[in-house]
Amino acid sequence: MSSNFAFLKSYHGMHKLHHLSHMSEKAYRNGQFATEALLVREISGRLIRKLVKQEFPNLDQRFNSEDGLIKLQTAQLLNDELIMLLSQLRVAGRHPKQIDAAFAYQIMVKLHYLLIWYVNHYLDGHEEPGHFKLHRH
Repeated sequence: MSSNFAFLKSYHGMHKLHHLSHMSEKAYRNGQFATEALLVREISGRLIRKLVKQEFPNLDQRFNSEDGLIKLQTAQLLNDELIMLLSQLRVAGRHPKQIDAAFAYQIMVKLHYLLIWYVNHYLDGHEEPGHFKLHRH
């Protein structure tokens, strides 16, 4: 079965996010929801840092993901839905042992949506958000 995140391979600078996304998908399929949640938290943090670096290229590089998310929200560079999705993905990884299969699936769908949004908005991608399929073993 091919990865829902294979599209990331087509975009420059997305190798690490592709690898981490593929690993989180594999963890989900294997029922390793805590591992999946930790990986998704890492991916969302990296995505926030990418967004901040692109929007504020002269900003000091020493900032954490939460500060970056606040900066993006304060500058109104992302709409409320995107801020909420990024926040939810960050929070999911704070309590990974409490994640069940249904919630694990939801965070994968949200991650997929955010990564498609990112490549379409920042990398001139033409990805369709409706092609997400994920089955567990």
